[in-house]
Amino acid sequence: VIAVTLAHMLILPFFPRQHETMTEEEPLQVDSHMKKWKVPPSLSFVSGCVERYSFSNWQSGNDDSVYYNLNISSFFKTKLVMPTPPTSTLERNIKPDLLNLTFFDQSTGADTVPLKEYLCGPKQVQAMMMMHKGKVVFEIFPGMNTNDMHMWMSAAKTSVGLLCVLLWEDGKLDFDKPIGTYVPDLVRGTAWENIPVKHIMNMCSGLDIEENFENLVNPNSFISKFFTSAFEEGKGSFREILKTAKPLPGIKSGQVFQYSSTNTMLLVIMIEEITQIPYEQFFKQRVWSKIGAKYPFLIGLAPDHTPMGAGFNVTTPEDFLRYATIFTPMWNVVSKEKIVSDKALKCIQEMGDPACYKGSTERGYGFRWFGEYPEKNTAQWDHAFPDGAMFKHGNMGQGIYVDPKRDFCGVYFGLASNDENITGADKSPGFMRAAAKLLAGEKMAL
Repeated sequence: VIAVTLAHMLILPFFPRQHETMTEEEPLQVDSHMKKWKVPPSLSFVSGCVERYSFSNWQSGNDDSVYYNLNISSFFKTKLVMPTPPTSTLERNIKPDLLNLTFFDQSTGADTVPLKEYLCGPKQVQAMMMMHKGKVVFEIFPGMNTNDMHMWMSAAKTSVGLLCVLLWEDGKLDFDKPIGTYVPDLVRGTAWENIPVKHIMNMCSGLDIEENFENLVNPNSFISKFFTSAFEEGKGSFREILKTAKPLPGIKSGQVFQYSSTNTMLLVIMIEEITQIPYEQFFKQRVWSKIGAKYPFLIGLAPDHTPMGAGFNVTTPEDFLRYATIFTPMWNVVSKEKIVSDKALKCIQEMGDPACYKGSTERGYGFRWFGEYPEKNTAQWDHAFPDGAMFKHGNMGQGIYVDPKRDFCGVYFGLASNDENITGADKSPGFMRAAAKLLAGEKMAL
């Protein structure tokens, strides 16, 4: 049982004075040490940051790492997708009392700290926005400006999964067919060739490609070599590394969920093969041009110029939120067209298999992040619940949560080490799910 509480909900003096006089259109404020990122860093810091760039430093969660994620186009080749007018208007009905939100965390057996305290903690949250029934109800930027652009990291995988489902809905993709049907030249003669697309969508390929801490720090592992070739010039071809994946002993595809960006990058290549246009242009045609985005969309490129849809989407927080709304009943706030049909949404929600998810590394993450166990992963989303809500996490603290049943969605950006021994578990997903339940009038939910 998950208990959702809102302490001191009606006691306004509990809040700092600026919240008492704040209009409903203004973002909320907390006194986070991350506020320093709202002003330009010194020239000496930027120069040193550029000199210190390396993949390991980027992944460290230090100040350099924060700078890289806010300025990724200075370190990677990118493609730019311009917004299509008119800009959609997101009305505000900011609820300051959500700063006092807590939820019961089954992983610790206790209530969390209030959201306002968490936002100033070691997870270094930079932005968080929530939307309910067509209006923004929570908006805060502890560590970036409203119009700064930030990497989605692996939250970007949701867009790859969505484009695959749209191709399925168009009759151009059959999830039960092997991936070799769509990218024959790339996977012919490899362990990938006969794996159904559905299993790649659900990250249960049965191959030894898992993206976990042990493999990432082992330079001889498949995933370490894959990322090195995808992120660094002159370190080989990630497509050639992809071909070298080996089956897991005693495991068939469709049996075990093992998270890996390799699956997603293969889907990106498949999307381009099916559509015969660049990935980012297909995303623009089917999604970005239809949501009334205010600012451009950037996507990072591998050395061979393949769009890295597995993690390199870059937008403002508000445009990220616009994207999230298309999975909810309030889609018409941002679009004249229902981009994600009921059929497509059902496909995404139901594609996953709870049996594959049970015992996975990600299931443990979900328990710590939400304080309750999700049911499964599905269609490139890390966690899905029996009530239809879904969540996708991004490296170092980004995320998107959509809850169609409660007409709610939320997004956040952050930058902290992935080592929970240093920064603790990422509770932002749990806070967003708790907010969705509270705003839907639920005091307790199974």
